[in-house]
Amino acid sequence: MLQNAAAAAERAVPVPVSSRTDKLMARIALVIVTGGILYGAYALGGPVWWKFYATVVHPYEDGEKGAHPVAGSSGKPVASATVASTKTADPVVTASPPPPPKEKEKKPFNPGDYPLTKERVTPLLQDGLIMITWANHHYLDFAKSWVHNLQKSGVKGYMVGAMDDDMLKDLVQLDIPTWRMNTGITKRDLGWGSHNFHLMGRFKIKLIRDVLALDVSVVVSDIDTAWVKNPIPYFHRFPEADILTSTDQLGPTVKDDSLENFPAAGSAFNIGIMLFRPTSKAFLDDWVKSLNDPKMWDQTAFNDLARKGHSTSQPPKNLWKGYDGKLTVGVLPCALFASGHTFFVQRKYAELGLEPYVAHATFQYSGTPGKRHRFREFMLFEDPPEYYDHEKGFVAIDMDIPQSLLDAAAKPVVGSMSADKLYDHFALVHHQLYRLRSAIGVALTLGRAIVLPPIWCQLDKYWAPLHDGNIPGSHWKKPFICPADHVLDLEGGWHNTRPEFGAHLQYREYSFFNNPRMSKAVNESRVTVEICASPNAQDCEEGSRPGLVKDGVVKLLPNLKSAAIAKALESVADKKVIILKNAKDAFQGFSDPEEQARFENRLKHYTSVSCCLERNPGWIWYDFFADQPHSDRFNRKFSTWVPKHGDSDQDVVGYKVSTGARHLLAASSGVGAEGVEQLGGDVVAAAADTGAVWSRDQDFERQARAQAQSGGVGLGLPRRLQSEEADKLQEVRYLTAVEMDAMFSAP
Repeated sequence: MLQNAAAAAERAVPVPVSSRTDKLMARIALVIVTGGILYGAYALGGPVWWKFYATVVHPYEDGEKGAHPVAGSSGKPVASATVASTKTADPVVTASPPPPPKEKEKKPFNPGDYPLTKERVTPLLQDGLIMITWANHHYLDFAKSWVHNLQKSGVKGYMVGAMDDDMLKDLVQLDIPTWRMNTGITKRDLGWGSHNFHLMGRFKIKLIRDVLALDVSVVVSDIDTAWVKNPIPYFHRFPEADILTSTDQLGPTVKDDSLENFPAAGSAFNIGIMLFRPTSKAFLDDWVKSLNDPKMWDQTAFNDLARKGHSTSQPPKNLWKGYDGKLTVGVLPCALFASGHTFFVQRKYAELGLEPYVAHATFQYSGTPGKRHRFREFMLFEDPPEYYDHEKGFVAIDMDIPQSLLDAAAKPVVGSMSADKLYDHFALVHHQLYRLRSAIGVALTLGRAIVLPPIWCQLDKYWAPLHDGNIPGSHWKKPFICPADHVLDLEGGWHNTRPEFGAHLQYREYSFFNNPRMSKAVNESRVTVEICASPNAQDCEEGSRPGLVKDGVVKLLPNLKSAAIAKALESVADKKVIILKNAKDAFQGFSDPEEQARFENRLKHYTSVSCCLERNPGWIWYDFFADQPHSDRFNRKFSTWVPKHGDSDQDVVGYKVSTGARHLLAASSGVGAEGVEQLGGDVVAAAADTGAVWSRDQDFERQARAQAQSGGVGLGLPRRLQSEEADKLQEVRYLTAVEMDAMFSAP
């Protein structure tokens, strides 16, 4: 027994571990034990903790004081519940919604996270193409509109380059595909022809080369474009083309959607809209090299290189060889990939019965505000919802234009632009300005925004002499609704807040109420304010009390001053839209003389110029007060308005009443035809308002084409109004006599 007990005790004593094998086995055992402990804690810890939490930390209460826990098989609550109990029904348990998920922490904005790389571009390709534009922060609203229009047209493959980091940050927040350009160029308006503008052009060319280096095809589009139809299928019709380019051609050489015939379409190629395929890389390298000359303009260099050793268009696709035969080029149809003239003025796409692809806001006269307004007129600008409302509301005009004025403006203007061809145009435009003058006064009196009317014109506008009343090389039916910047100085007068004018006046485009973004509530909140024809008319308010509204109409006596208008229209302050009928006599002036002086100063600076006569200076200022004695912006005194050259006091020799107007005046004034030449401008204006009609001429064909004169053509517009293409005509190298001939006449 003792021996057995001693043996057992000896076996119970730990055996010393000394060998390497014993130590390894001991470590393995330790790992196994430790793992078991950790697994046990993991498996049992959760239920134990929730049991402890439910009974000690946050005990549940029974009955109406609380809710029962709903637990899963592990004992862990899966949802809280609310108990609804009644005497006749079992409790109904309704699960409350789960707590909202925690928002992911947004990664801090880092400009370096947005390079232009193949990895970022390739996923955005649409049918092998990427469409790009670029802008600084000043053009953010243009960028948003550019994207909006592309999305509406079905384009998904696009990017917007950010020229500064403020722009980059906003584009990222808007979830617009972008990349960092980091140009160091101004964040303000680039200013056509400025140093910053030329720098931007150079960045643009290098950018195209950088994108092509990614082995993708790229469509480049200036920021002042509005895409209205997906162009990608059109570009794929020409897979052989290395480059497709838009043009400043004003008269189409084709009547369908074919590429233009070259060199019949001889005007300068416009690099605002172009397609480049990777096969054009060598051309891009040479284009970049040519810009080492600081005086070289990017578009000039493109035209020079592309036309070098060119061939002619080859049917059926009208492609041709350029760049000494090394490049296959096509000129996009000018009616469909349209300039500011073929789209906004000629509306050539409608004349041909075709759908346009894009509008480019060139050939306009009020800088960036003018571009924005043109897009708004055609409902192609993406404004925020608040743009379509106003705290006080709007004033619009029921414009009355006698048929006689429209018929006179339909008569052909033939040949070079001389003074004897001016009358019908100025009679038509000034008639509309007199009514706009009164509407502006009413809008300012009531603190409302003015909705500009469509302005009908007979003559075109340009920076050089007109021919047949048009920019040489163009032709369309007259009269036409001209863009507001043809008549009004939107950039210098209307756009900025100017204390010397008084309160700032907001304005809207003529298509404003037709825009689908306009709310029904605003659009239908209307009242008509009718101006009575006579001071002795019955039932017309004279402004001593709020006016009576009958059948949606308030009648006012003519030529009331601001205080009387404000009192009479108190009764319609809740209406968003006031429509003025017989608007010319709606406003006599401000009751406060100082406010009246500011009003007159404002209107003297609200008009732009008609341009251009063959004699320089060829521009003539439109005048809101041409129907009455006054002094204009240059302090020139008029008793009877006659056109004067530029800002000089020199009358335009040869200006006279047109033949049709002369007969009208003779009949209405009783002075006889021989006495009409002596009639004052106010009599002429009054006669134009009588509404007499003479027959409209048949559609006409132009009798002559403009021919460029050797040495070029002098510019007509004053320097301040040369907002866009005028600087091009004045400063760039391609405007030689030879190219003028290409631009102004058929080859």
